[in-house]
Amino acid sequence: MLEKIEVLNKRLEDYFGQDTYSDRPIWRLVWSDDQYEKQLLDYTPEGFKLIHPRWYEIPKYKIIGVHSRYILERLVIVPISNQKELTTTSSYEPMWVFSDRNDDFIYPKWQAIEHVIDCVYTAIGKHNSTVKYRDPDAGKSTRDLIEEERDKIKRIQDDLFGNETDVTDALNVKDGIVVPSNYNVNGDKVQ
Repeated sequence: MLEKIEVLNKRLEDYFGQDTYSDRPIWRLVWSDDQYEKQLLDYTPEGFKLIHPRWYEIPKYKIIGVHSRYILERLVIVPISNQKELTTTSSYEPMWVFSDRNDDFIYPKWQAIEHVIDCVYTAIGKHNSTVKYRDPDAGKSTRDLIEEERDKIKRIQDDLFGNETDVTDALNVKDGIVVPSNYNVNGDKVQ
């Protein structure tokens, strides 16, 4: 069963916390088409060059071609060099777009969200400070950890992408036809 986005966002806030200055969640799930940001631009939305830059509220993800997808965002500090272009010192930035290898829509699942966040924190050398239990990987060999990670990724891929073949895709979109094994090509039941 798919969890509601509100439930996933609440869990993100509970597990990974809020920014201490703004009380905004550090991680959030958003719909790409609903996100706008103010930017200082040298051109109008129609493409005309301005004499003096102006502030415009523009679709955040339209520029990079992402539309109608859920996005996992992380609250980050905007570098001083970029603060003149934005109206804030912190901004939500995309960490993961929920789409498959064919750029088709995928609904977010907690297991995938948690894996992306773990990978981000591992890459920057930060561990989740909200963990309230003993490290389940303590005492395991590197080989065991690699195997477990490989299995975890395989389970996530199977859960997200399933059995992606032409037949299963056709059945999924109601274009496929199933012929039971006890029927022949003419549609007659075989004993």
